[in-house]
Amino acid sequence: MANIETISEKTILHGIKDSFSIKKMSLIIHLFFFLLALFLSQTVMFDAAVPFLLPLWAIIKQRYENQRWMVLLGGMIGAVSLGLGQVLILALQLVLYELLTRFRFWKLPTSLAVALAILIGQFAWQTTLHFSIPPFIVQLYIYYEVVLAFFMTIFVQLFFVQPHQFWTKTWNYERVGAGLVILAMALTGMNSIVVSYFGLSPFVMHLAILIAAYAGGVPISAMISIIVGSLVGISELAFTGMIAVYGLTGVVAGLFTGLGRFGVVIGSMVPSLFFFFYDTTLPLDTVYFVSVLVAGVAFFAVPQSVFNFLQNIIHPKRDEVLLQRQQWVTENTKAKLETFQNFVVFLKELVFDRFTAIETVETVRKIEPATTCIGCFRYDRCWGIENNGMDDHIQNWFLAKTGVKTAEQTMAEEKIKIKCVKSTKLLEELDHQLYNDKINGEFYHGKKMIALQLRDLSNHLNKLMTEMESETLTFKTIEEELYHHLKRAQVQCFQIDILNNTLGERDIICSIAKKHQTSEEQHLLCERILLPILYEVFDEPFQVEKIIDQKHPFTHLQIRFRSAVRYEIDYDIYSKAKNWVSGDTHAIFHIHPGLVAVMLSDGMGQSREAQRESRRLVRLMRECLNYNMNPETAMHTLHYVMSLNREVDMYATIDFALVDLQKGDLWSWKAGSMSTYILRGERLIKVDGAAAPVGFMPVFSIETEKVKLLANDYVVMVSDGLFSGEHDWDEQEQYFIEILKNSIENDIPMDILLYDLMEQYQQRYEVDDDCTIMLFNVGHVVPKWSVFKPNNKFVS
Repeated sequence: MANIETISEKTILHGIKDSFSIKKMSLIIHLFFFLLALFLSQTVMFDAAVPFLLPLWAIIKQRYENQRWMVLLGGMIGAVSLGLGQVLILALQLVLYELLTRFRFWKLPTSLAVALAILIGQFAWQTTLHFSIPPFIVQLYIYYEVVLAFFMTIFVQLFFVQPHQFWTKTWNYERVGAGLVILAMALTGMNSIVVSYFGLSPFVMHLAILIAAYAGGVPISAMISIIVGSLVGISELAFTGMIAVYGLTGVVAGLFTGLGRFGVVIGSMVPSLFFFFYDTTLPLDTVYFVSVLVAGVAFFAVPQSVFNFLQNIIHPKRDEVLLQRQQWVTENTKAKLETFQNFVVFLKELVFDRFTAIETVETVRKIEPATTCIGCFRYDRCWGIENNGMDDHIQNWFLAKTGVKTAEQTMAEEKIKIKCVKSTKLLEELDHQLYNDKINGEFYHGKKMIALQLRDLSNHLNKLMTEMESETLTFKTIEEELYHHLKRAQVQCFQIDILNNTLGERDIICSIAKKHQTSEEQHLLCERILLPILYEVFDEPFQVEKIIDQKHPFTHLQIRFRSAVRYEIDYDIYSKAKNWVSGDTHAIFHIHPGLVAVMLSDGMGQSREAQRESRRLVRLMRECLNYNMNPETAMHTLHYVMSLNREVDMYATIDFALVDLQKGDLWSWKAGSMSTYILRGERLIKVDGAAAPVGFMPVFSIETEKVKLLANDYVVMVSDGLFSGEHDWDEQEQYFIEILKNSIENDIPMDILLYDLMEQYQQRYEVDDDCTIMLFNVGHVVPKWSVFKPNNKFVS
């Protein structure tokens, strides 16, 4: 209960605080419009025209309905100070304006309606006073008032935009200029407010100059002081030296912004003191100096948040605006991608997970009695105690049917006919069963292929959303961080351009002051200072691509860095065809500078068709990788494609590996291929695979093997033609590895190692089939020279 009461009290306190803040802000807004109307209603132009309250009323009534009564109250109080006649004139003008704006059949623009209301109201009033047409000088003042009211309506309309747009709408030059005009007219109306030695007009004017100088510097403060001072002088018909006083005050105050608020206040006093002794005709009296001193004190009380807001308006931070906009785009795009990804995951589960969870596709067939056999009188002889090997014959028939040799299929059928008295019916049932198994296998594999493709799509979406979140920080933010590190290392860098920020493909240009004349000193700077800083910032090794000595616009060095790889690969390939055409196809290529793909495919046989199938498989696999498809998904897709619409039964094995040259990892996928051998000194690592060739079996599955490579590891991939079926495979494999180790220990160059090895190997075992061997070595990338740190302990 105590906790509940405490929470309730906190909620009530927060509610009271929020309510007080809203009421406080509402009170400030009401007071602002009241005072603005009060001062504008007291502004007299040319000692005769009072044109500024009606424009304010017209715009506020349209856009700020809650403030219209405050404007009306302030305007009437201000008009009272000018006399009862001015109150009646103002009331007449307000009535005429309301009649003109409410006329149903004729809608005038606001500025014209204001001007027409003032024209009719003044002529009616002056005609009543003079009992005739007013004199020419009176008419001239009326025309002045109409024109001023017309333009003042435009200025008020530009400045006081819709309430919800007042702070968010762009502060362009037109809007700022309109605000300065309104401020100048309000200052004119403040001239009559003097309390003892304090004058409101010089106080507000000086405070505005101080705020403008501290927030915007010399240009803004000088512009505001000269414009407002000129408008005030025009309104009083006195083009005096006060314009120079205001203008010089703004310039000097802006020059002292580097000293903070105290410097701005002291600087703003210097012009007034100078003109006090220079020109005794200026109204620089006790009231003026007291008002300026009070403005200086009030300037220290202005919150810093006000200056931050004004500085953001004058000099907007485009980077923060762009960052916020990018964050908004990222969040909205991510939300849509998440919705689409959930849909993809649902389809994946619907297509594969929910249905295949209860399905099993057997790779090893279990032979059971057929329906024909169960009703046969010889059932016990074939399947019972007196088993005559019928299950073995049926097993061999299934194996022969999945092969391509017609002779084996015919032999298997003949053996069944010899054993079975109902062989025709049994073979028809077995054909039907084989057909159903094939359809079920293809259906299962099709679902799995689609599920893997959907999984890849989901992974791509995950990667995209991660990149969008991580890239919310712009390149400029990263450039600033890198600049900070270089500055801490006392490197005079004046420009950093990140052309590409993708891991493994980064491209960075640094422009630094030319303090090192020789090429050796420049490379020493890069190796000792710049490259370690880049590694610390990006957690990735870099290399110097080029150093350019630039002369324009001034002498400096432009250094370009690119992502470097930790390992390099050296390879050689041995290929031999039994006949004129080899069914083996191989490929080794870079997907990007840090990733190498190695492929070896073996078509069935030694014909051109076998060569075509292996080349087709390698080409399609390469295209899938170019589209960033997952290798497992790619192999399932190719199996499905190659198993459709076959005119002849042609299959191909594939041995596929990816080598990461940055992390030193090797991923291996095998479909019917031989083992991969990794030699690490005296140690031998074998990577095997149990999957069938691509397009061979209805059911296809593949596994991924990952091995961590070390420097000076040798990786060997071979086709099945290396080992002969006439000799023991283990003995051939052992002899091959033994020769390979001896060749590596003898430091035989890579370009002749395989040919020397195969010459020795064929002296004992003849290679009577298409044979391809791929050998590659992984080693550290060693620069031309490198820095090392000696150990603390030395062995004597």
